[in-house]
Parts: sequence; structure tokens; C-alpha cells
Amino acid sequence: MQRITFKALTQRVIRKNNESSKGSKEREKFDWKGRFGRQLRELCNITALHGYSQIVRDGYSPLERSVWSFAVVASTISAITLLVISWSWSVETPTVTVTETTNYPTWNLPFPAVTVCSLNRISAAAALARATSMRRPGNLSATELSSMFRMLLHISGVGGETNRSQYRQLHDILLMNNLEVPQLMGEFSPPCGKLLERCMWKGTQWRCDNLFQVVNSTEGLCCSFNYYGLRKDNYPKKMTVSVPKEPRRVMASGYQTGLSILLQPFTEDYHSTDVASFGFKVLIHSSYDYPDSDAEIKIVLAGTESFVALRPTATYATDDALALPPSARNCYDRYERPLGVLQRYSYVNCMVECRASMIHGKCGCVPYHLPNNGSLRNCEAMDMECLMRAKNLYLAAVPRVNSTVERLSFRTIEPPCGCLPGCDKIQYSSEMVTGTMNRSFSYNSLSFFKDIELKHQSLVHIFYADLTATHFRTDIYEDSLGVLASFGGILGLFLGFSIITGFEIIYFFTIRLLFDVLAKKNVEQRDVNETK
Repeated sequence: MQRITFKALTQRVIRKNNESSKGSKEREKFDWKGRFGRQLRELCNITALHGYSQIVRDGYSPLERSVWSFAVVASTISAITLLVISWSWSVETPTVTVTETTNYPTWNLPFPAVTVCSLNRISAAAALARATSMRRPGNLSATELSSMFRMLLHISGVGGETNRSQYRQLHDILLMNNLEVPQLMGEFSPPCGKLLERCMWKGTQWRCDNLFQVVNSTEGLCCSFNYYGLRKDNYPKKMTVSVPKEPRRVMASGYQTGLSILLQPFTEDYHSTDVASFGFKVLIHSSYDYPDSDAEIKIVLAGTESFVALRPTATYATDDALALPPSARNCYDRYERPLGVLQRYSYVNCMVECRASMIHGKCGCVPYHLPNNGSLRNCEAMDMECLMRAKNLYLAAVPRVNSTVERLSFRTIEPPCGCLPGCDKIQYSSEMVTGTMNRSFSYNSLSFFKDIELKHQSLVHIFYADLTATHFRTDIYEDSLGVLASFGGILGLFLGFSIITGFEIIYFFTIRLLFDVLAKKNVEQRDVNETK
């Protein structure tokens, strides 16, 4: 009989325990894999997700299970693809503009600014009088000098380029007489007091200087009604008290309730014009926008009566949209970006100041008809050659961008001077009807024409065509609730997914699995206790 020492017996027990522990670990590892498979199969059997129960259902052939597996995978890929597309739309289009109502009361909107510019840029009598009184070379007559004043309009892009020597000659003459271009254009432009013979506002006759002020515009010096774009107005001091602090409004529609003005064209005093007609340009624009070519422009001919019916549209941004950064919503609020000269931000105001800044950067001066806070030098005759070469900076819609075929988008190109559209804006689309003016058979408003001999005058009525306007709202494309509804709709349509389904998946692979492991450990512990 073989004798077994205590040391050998101990080693044998330890080796057997190690082998038992290793086998237990192997069984435990195998059990984890099997338990995961059982959990997945059980989940597929009870889940509400479409098609999963068909994959593990008993009695189905491998081909049937393959067909159902392919359908489930295809639906999952389609759902993920649509989710990515929906999310990209939300990111690329953070805001959307929709029609809020077509019955927005017009009395909630300010009446537009009406800027009247004579087609005649230079008074012939004023030009000849100034040329006669000026010192000039001996071989240059007053009539010839008066004709040379047409070159002053080249600053605003009117006319063709002239020889450099002629610009230099005119500059020397003005320098000899200590005159500047803004001063001359102020003398040569027909004064508002003579241009406007009668003014009527909401059926009541007013003094025209109570309603109109002299302003700069891209058309030169003009007369503007209801314009509040400047930080300081140009009304006579004695009239400032009677001018409202905010833009005027009307409470009704029809030409009797709007603005009526009788204009005197002075056809015999024409000197220089960019339109081959006698009459006026009427610019209709927002009260805070600079009088620019972006405005609604109507040509009113001499000897006519015109009715301009306005149909305004207004756009505003919600607080949710304004909470986004300007680069995302692609617009600025009215006071979000201060301007240098003009009072309130708008795309028109930003662009006109941008043009002035670009011209100053290229030519070292600012044309008299563009905004200037007084710190920049006004362009003189010697600068006209540079200005004519830089026409694209103040005549193009988007300076320094020349595109006639491709579409322009501020999301693909950097906007000039960082100018973005205004979040709040009002546009005044209009329709005009014109006829020859003849007061012989009319009895309406006879007092309006008292003591006036009607010859070439033009009568213009500007009014709201209706009591309602179209109101647009700029809002965020989707809020958190909208994203949830969109994603839930896609997942529900393709997969039958819901919040409870998501909880089921989490439950089966976390809480349920944890409880199974704890239950197994309790059983093993009980078996060990019973063995002991």
C-alpha cells in the first residue's frame, strides 16, 4: 500500500481546486455568451419593433428568416438615412419665413417715406448765374463753363468718362473760386420750396416745408417726406417742433387719405438729366432706409396726374429666431449692428455705407450724395477719374462681385462689409395709373389749386390700396419638439420604434441581465452552502 504524505495530499487538493476554478470560469464565460443570445432572442419575441419576431419565430425555414432579416436591415438603413437628411435640413436651414396672415391691419405699419427727385439734376439758370460770377480763364465763356458743370454728375455715375485734362481744368477753376462740389450741387439742385407747390396729407393741406426735408440720395439732392433715417433731420428749426418723433401712419385707404403733392417741373430750366423726359422720380421706401435705387421708383411725367396704390408687406422675426446667432439666421435685428451715419440698421443702409467706405478706400474721398459723418473728405473734380473707374463700387448691387450666370448666396460668398438682410423689414410694392391732368371738368379739391395756373405741373397721389397687408414671420425651422416629432415619425414608420421600445432594449441588456446574474450567484452560493 502506497503511502501518501501530507505535503503531496495538499498539492493534489490545490491542483484540483485550481482545475475546478478554471473550469468554473470557462463555464461562466460560456454562460455569458449564451445568456446574451437568450436575452436577444427573448427581446425579439416580445418587442414591438416590426419584423424582429419573424426572424426568431419557431417553424420558419432559414430562407424565410433571411427574407425577414433583409427587410429589417433595409428598413433600419432607410430610417438612418432619412434621420441624417432631416438633421442636415435643420442645420442648413435654421430659420424659415412663412405667411402669418394676409389680413394684417395697415395702421400697424408706418406710411412709407416718399422722396421726390427732379429729373433735372442742374438748374440751367442757377448754373449760368454761377458761371457768370466765377473767375475763369480768358478763353472760357460763362456758357461753356456752365456746360462743363455737367461733369459734376459723373460723381453719381451719370454720363460718360471725360478726358483727364477736362477734369483737371474744372478742378482748377473751382479751386480758383474757392468752391467745392457739394456746395455747387446744393446751389444747382432745384429747391424743394419751388419744386413742391402744394401738399396735402390725409385730406388736409399743409405747408410743404412742414412735411418735406432736403436729403441726399443716390439721385442727388431730393425732397423727402416721412424720412427718419438720419440721426439729425434737415427741417428748418422753426418746423422741428411740429415734426412727429416717429414715422406717420394712416388709418384708412384711398387717395383722399394719403399724400397728394403738386409738383412744378420748370421745363424751361432743364440743364442735365439722365432720363429723356420732363418730370420727376418718386422713390417709395421704408422710413428708415436711405433713398436708394433699391426703393420702389416711379417716373412721373410733367402735365400728368398719377395715382400710386401701395400694397405693403412686413416681415418680423420671433424671439426664438433672434436667439440664434446672426450667421445662422442670416439677418440682423434693427439695433443689433450700429451704423456710422444712419440711425437704424437695414440691408439698404448697410450697403450704402459699405459703398461709401469702399470708394473712400480706393479714391480717398466720398461722393457728396453718399452718407458721410463729416470726417471723410468729399470728392472733388480731380477725383472724378478715379470714381469713373470705380463705378462698380457704387452702381453694382453687390460691390466687387461680378456674376451674370451663377446664383449668388451669402452662404457661399462673404457678404460685402458683413452686411446681412434685416430681420424686420417693410416693403411697399405699388401700382401706378397715370393720365393727362385737366382740371377743367373736375370739382374735387378746387381749393387745392387756388391761385395756381396749371401748365406743366404734375399731381401725384400716394396711398394704401387696402386696409390689410401681408405679414410674414421668420421663425426657427424646428424646435426641440419638432425634432422629436420628426425623428419619432421616421422611426415609427420604418421600425415601429417608440419610447417604450427603447426602454425595453435598455431593460433587457442592463436591468434584466443584472438580475439574472445576481440570481445565478445566489443559486451557486446556496449550492455551496448545501455542499458544506
